Amino acid sequence: MAHVGKQDINKGVANRSYTETLSASAEFGANGACSASADVQTRFRQWTMPAATVKARDRGTAPAAVENAAATADPPRSGSSSRIRRGIMIILGIHTNHDASAALFDNYRMVSAVALERLTRIKSDGYRYPAEAVEECLAIAGLRREDVDVIALPRSEFAPKYFKRQAWWSRAKADGEGRVDLFRQMALHLGAAPDTIFDVKLWLDDHGFSPSTRVHFYNHHNAHALGALFHTDWSDALIYTADGYGDRVNASARQFKDGKLTALWGDDRDGLKLLGYEGARSSIGQLYLEVTAALGFKPLRHEGKVLGLAAWGKPVFAPELRANYTVDALGRTHGKMRLKDLRRRLQEMVKSAPREDVAASVQSVLEDVVLEAVGNILQRHPAKALGLAGGVFANVKLNQRLAERFPFDELFVYPAMSDAGIAAGGVLEFLLQRDGLPAWLGRRYRFGALYYGRDFDADAEDAFRAAGAYAEYVGDPAAEAARRIAEGAIVGTFLGPMEYGPRALGARSIMARAIDRSINDTLNKRLDRTEFMPFAPVVRIERYAEVFELPKSLVYPANFMTTTCDVKPAWRDKVPAVTHVDGTARPQLISRGQNRVYWDILDEYEKLTGLPVLINTSFNVHEEPIINAPVECVRALKDRRVDLVVTQGAIWSFAG
Repeated sequence: MAHVGKQDINKGVANRSYTETLSASAEFGANGACSASADVQTRFRQWTMPAATVKARDRGTAPAAVENAAATADPPRSGSSSRIRRGIMIILGIHTNHDASAALFDNYRMVSAVALERLTRIKSDGYRYPAEAVEECLAIAGLRREDVDVIALPRSEFAPKYFKRQAWWSRAKADGEGRVDLFRQMALHLGAAPDTIFDVKLWLDDHGFSPSTRVHFYNHHNAHALGALFHTDWSDALIYTADGYGDRVNASARQFKDGKLTALWGDDRDGLKLLGYEGARSSIGQLYLEVTAALGFKPLRHEGKVLGLAAWGKPVFAPELRANYTVDALGRTHGKMRLKDLRRRLQEMVKSAPREDVAASVQSVLEDVVLEAVGNILQRHPAKALGLAGGVFANVKLNQRLAERFPFDELFVYPAMSDAGIAAGGVLEFLLQRDGLPAWLGRRYRFGALYYGRDFDADAEDAFRAAGAYAEYVGDPAAEAARRIAEGAIVGTFLGPMEYGPRALGARSIMARAIDRSINDTLNKRLDRTEFMPFAPVVRIERYAEVFELPKSLVYPANFMTTTCDVKPAWRDKVPAVTHVDGTARPQLISRGQNRVYWDILDEYEKLTGLPVLINTSFNVHEEPIINAPVECVRALKDRRVDLVVTQGAIWSFAG
């Protein structure tokens, strides 16, 4: 197909090719040459390791839409010492702000990835070193801290003791716990490299890592963007990120074309500016956070509730709010109001109108601003595909609108789109700088299944029995589970490792029939939830086209529940529990290779009922993260949150 976008209307305006490096700008081209400083080039050479191209560890057969994607990675090896002797580099990515997380890579292969909240059971836990997540990732891989070769760290907030120097007048700017923002210090020191400001050796010693461990400080939005490119096989794409802000930037745009990855804007050239810095007032993600708070919800947690409310309201305030934002020809957003004035106005709106109308107004503005921004970028930089990351793109309706507005071949939202995903993105940035773009591109692979937590299958049965649970059925559970669901049972799944990202994708899901809208109230009551959206549907990938108006461009992201689509009119009354008031749904497409038991339950259910769709909602109660370990699953079953739990070889209850 033709590129999305028009002929460049201003050939006199061009952005030089730019990719963030450790401390200098660099251009990565098709030949892999790097124009960075000699010091950076030396460090690249030191970090370059032999790379074997072999088949990735089997995480399940990819769905038809992605089965031809490249899947090269390093094979698993037993024993930490053999990894090091054979030249395999162990790289640990860490994110320390809200939604803290860790991700462990064996060169290009992601071995484990865990959000801190899943271990501490505190929703969106963070603003600290995620020790529990780090230890969990290492334990999954059978490694220790001294086995780690490289750590990818954010340029975020750290304790003051780790700073070799601070701008004297900025010391009072530390937050209430005395944390100091590293990237801000870099800006105040006129772009100084982080290792000239930050005491790496002290940090490594305090956290139990070897003094020889290398530390790479990654760019926030580059870490978002690289995940959205690495897990595709595209040759021509726009990569767009947007969130509240990170590294003093709230959005970024990158062009991938002709073997080059070019940061158009939103990189360190913008983040390190001292003059002309607009702050959070220009962030469309910040607007959504502010309305979440104004509506009485918890920001950085309940934005999904705002999206659910929006479909029930009228965007009566949209013109007023939209007037606060302009989008320039490059696609950058600019806000006029100070944040305190915006907060006050949102509070006035909430007092004077139904909250559904306020939510609808902000949702309308979000969609309009992002659509204009992407459209303006495409005017100058046409692209065949669109990669998205950052918390703004947790907004599944926005993602649908983007696919409808622009005829991309494919749109992909990085599944861990929030800041929980940048621990992995930071590792990808290090690998890019170590190996160069051609080698990095050659190691790309599409996601199949997203199960990167600990596999508790061997422990689950003992945990259920120890708690007094009863195995109602022993053997392959699919047919029996489908029968019980058809009779009205609410069934939880505890199948293999936990999911990566915010969505339950079958490993830690709750399944129920979608034929009765009243189940939304029933199930929400059992889970102590207050939701304004229907539950999401799950459907076998072979059957989605019968039920959903899902364009080909959205098939890949729909594997991970990162977009909505229209439910076909003939099906809206057949599956009302998963159809929103606006006629949309947020489907998960599942292939048998991703999760055999989960797929088989759907298959058996359709044989019984003629219906290919079931409810899939996350296995958690209100204000708790999705369950992780057997103890949490047992507690949910005992508390009657679900009627039954399906494991790989049995169906459990407390009814026996």
